[in-house]
Amino acid sequence: MHQNRLFNRTRIQLTFTYALVIGLITLLSGSAIHLVMIRAFARTVDRELNTLAGTVHDALEAVLQQPEIVNSVVMNVLPGLCVVGKECSPVKPHSKIAELTKKQGYCLRLLNLKGQTIATLGSTQHKFTGSFALPRENKIPTMDWETITDDRGERYHFHTLPLKTIDNRDWGYLQVAQSFDRLDEYMSSLHLILIFGIPLAMLLIGGASWWLSGLAIEPIYQSYQQIQQFTADAAHELRTPLAVTSIAVENALDVEVIEPETRTNWEIAQRQVRHLTRLAEDLLWLSRLEAKQSPMQFQTCCLNDLVSDLEEELAPLASSLAEPLEKRIDLRLEILTKQPIYVMGDSDRLYRAIANLIHNAIQYTPTAGVVTIRLESSERHAIITIQDNGIGIAEADLPHIFDRFYRVQADRSRNTGGTGLGLAIVHAIVQAHHGSIQVDSQLNLGSRFTVSLPIKVTPSKISNQNKIV
Repeated sequence: MHQNRLFNRTRIQLTFTYALVIGLITLLSGSAIHLVMIRAFARTVDRELNTLAGTVHDALEAVLQQPEIVNSVVMNVLPGLCVVGKECSPVKPHSKIAELTKKQGYCLRLLNLKGQTIATLGSTQHKFTGSFALPRENKIPTMDWETITDDRGERYHFHTLPLKTIDNRDWGYLQVAQSFDRLDEYMSSLHLILIFGIPLAMLLIGGASWWLSGLAIEPIYQSYQQIQQFTADAAHELRTPLAVTSIAVENALDVEVIEPETRTNWEIAQRQVRHLTRLAEDLLWLSRLEAKQSPMQFQTCCLNDLVSDLEEELAPLASSLAEPLEKRIDLRLEILTKQPIYVMGDSDRLYRAIANLIHNAIQYTPTAGVVTIRLESSERHAIITIQDNGIGIAEADLPHIFDRFYRVQADRSRNTGGTGLGLAIVHAIVQAHHGSIQVDSQLNLGSRFTVSLPIKVTPSKISNQNKIV
């Protein structure tokens, strides 16, 4: 399977499809998990913040006496509290409030009824640039995600709760906040996992997709090999009986005394035997080529000589298809390069491939038509073009013309004695030489077949080698 270009291309396409589908599913699942984890972490932080705010709120309401006045009892409840315009209270050792503000980033603010800061605890000593809405009376604290920003650009998630004195008068507001540092660190860790995890996951997905595509194609490839082997075996086994039949028919035709009707029947049988023999030979040759049972003899080939020999050999065929002289097909050769073009290939196979294309062009070009063989080169490729002004090929047939036994107007193939394998053989030979073949055609206007072959040996290198010799 590794040596078959069709199955390799199919496996690559199947691998890409598998990887794309599995990758999208994994990406969507990872994104969903990422969002769920972020939201779960945010809810946890919010719940912790709400719990702390409720605890401090209950503790303060038990000792508040005068509205907007921070007395010594409040300072004892919140050690380290800094009243605006006054010195901060001393921090008690092993204070839970101090531990929360320093290690976990919590901070508190006491606000008056107008929302102005009275006292702070923790990093809220910085000025805040964000605004917040004061809660309405008797409003129950919610789990809404609200943020404020200090003068250093650090963001805080906060809750604001109304405070009352012990005699149920409005005292002001308690604002408990926590820095986004914990959430940012958590998100950074997740992002690092995604940055390094996604490429690794894609590599694993790609490898798994390649393995799965191999498993999926293996039964098909085995069936293909069995069909290919059967074709080769059948074609091989048919050669002997067809040869015997051909000899028998020829011997029957050599008899001098034979009825005209009987002779006609024997001649029909002879033509059909020749057709079957040619079909069996083409099938066997094509099967061996695709199975690489008949290895290529790669060597330096001069395409200038190859197309010149073909033009010389097939010119009589073009001239003999029509009478009188003015209606014969004009076979032309155009070599659009001054230097010889060399490729690495099997000259016999290339000769057969180009000969098939020229023969088809001659067969399907009406009388007084023109068939042009053109040789040119690009920077890295040699280009051979076979163009005619014949009957052409319908657009719907173009994608299938290189398939085995595909008939473009089946009656014309019967009239010209074609086997339906000529273009399949051409395609196989060109692919074996790592080249490509393209066709452009329109009905009643003609066809143009373009063969592109990689130039392995440049003319300059050949000339240098000759100088050295």
